[in-house]
Amino acid sequence: MADSHDLRRWLEAGARAIKSARTRLDAINVFPVPDSDTGTNLYLTLHEGNRAVARLPQTATHREVVAAFARGALLGARGNSGVIVSQYLTTFLTGLDRHGGLGAIGPADLAQALADAADAAYGAVAEPEEGTILSVARAAAQGATDAAAAKASREDTAMGAVVAARAALVRTHDQLAAAHDAGVVDAGAAGLVLQLEALVEAIAGADALAALPEVPWELRDGRSRVSTEGLHAHGGGAYEVMFVTHDADNIRDALTGELETIGDSVAVTGAHDLWQAHVHTDTPYAAVHSGVAAGASQIIVRHLTHGHDADRASTGMVALTTCPGLAEPLADAGAVVLVVPDPTTLKRRSLRRAVKDASAEHAVVVAGHPHLRAAARELAARRRRPALTVLDTDHEAQVIAAVAAAALLTPGQDLAEEMAHAAASVKVSSSSGDALDDDVDRMVDASTEVVSLILAAGVPDAVADAVHLSVRATAPGADVHVYRGGQHSPAVLMGVEGGA
Repeated sequence: MADSHDLRRWLEAGARAIKSARTRLDAINVFPVPDSDTGTNLYLTLHEGNRAVARLPQTATHREVVAAFARGALLGARGNSGVIVSQYLTTFLTGLDRHGGLGAIGPADLAQALADAADAAYGAVAEPEEGTILSVARAAAQGATDAAAAKASREDTAMGAVVAARAALVRTHDQLAAAHDAGVVDAGAAGLVLQLEALVEAIAGADALAALPEVPWELRDGRSRVSTEGLHAHGGGAYEVMFVTHDADNIRDALTGELETIGDSVAVTGAHDLWQAHVHTDTPYAAVHSGVAAGASQIIVRHLTHGHDADRASTGMVALTTCPGLAEPLADAGAVVLVVPDPTTLKRRSLRRAVKDASAEHAVVVAGHPHLRAAARELAARRRRPALTVLDTDHEAQVIAAVAAAALLTPGQDLAEEMAHAAASVKVSSSSGDALDDDVDRMVDASTEVVSLILAAGVPDAVADAVHLSVRATAPGADVHVYRGGQHSPAVLMGVEGGA
């Protein structure tokens, strides 16, 4: 039976290499959008894989380590790059295990495992683009195949993969227009090269790469010039939506086709009966709906620009909602949004992931349901970093008010304090619809400033029209905002701001 210790060391070394380089990788991130998070996404993906492995005893088999890492990386995959790398490594690790493990695999089988991994990476992406991580994966496989065909040793076969991968990394500068314009190589491709370099060191020793020259990542005046100006001019979507669903017949093809109709940067990857889906879209509700229809119970939505210019050491914001239709406005205001249609199914792993995506240091969590708030408080009591401030909210209208207040924050104001104040100032109600007129009469007066209506799936527009008329009669200056929340129940959630 294959020994797992060498495998563990390589996986840990690969994550350390990305962690050390994450700031540089973030800085050269220009594709598919220049949102400065490729290094962070890759690190968090690998960290979740290693975290799953760390739960295993030291006596765990090679196959058990492979399965744990694959599942952890899949569930923890962030961004387009993280989704692709999780699929690449899952396939490669499976090949290693099939042929005796990292310490025993022969040159030809190592080359084949790299080729299978490259094929899996290409297969994960709906529209493969050359000059990216995919090109480096294919080049590494070819380099290893050529070395093995020349009767090279296992160590030299691994080295052949790295030499070819490094050469392909340099070429990404000219292959990818965005990288060329910014004066950089592709960030995801650079991240994969780091993983392959760690592989060589695990196989051939710590000094195996010492004779190879460094490959520069910034190819113009020694530094990159990356800008978010015109971020979506390429036609991609402004929102990133990710979700995990369980295996089902033809789920990959069906999801890929469906997500391609609503966005780009589509990647659907799978391992051990789970599928991770990723898309950039301008219609996040449609992507969330696809996730719900596919059986996803928690879906993460974030705006690709709002909040990305902030330092990850600053305070972030997480919005927990049962309403798929609230994902877009909440993300617009800078929140990382976790959509949980059935609040009783919330998993701590998903909440932990949303918190990490929001900030590395401190996050304010606002929840639209008592179950979601309770889960957030439980997590806050268990962890030190990022520190969590969980607001005293349990209604979707409070979430809207708190996040809106955060978007209007001025320098010097405390995020948690302002959000808490805004949430506390909202009068709320939940109605099946029959008592809605009574709620409006009771809650709205002449000084009312804002009324928020959140409608469940299937509630007719006439309900909102009636509230409009009632509010106009009592508070002519009030704004009435109607949200197609799409929640299962109750039929109407209402929040009223201003007034006595």
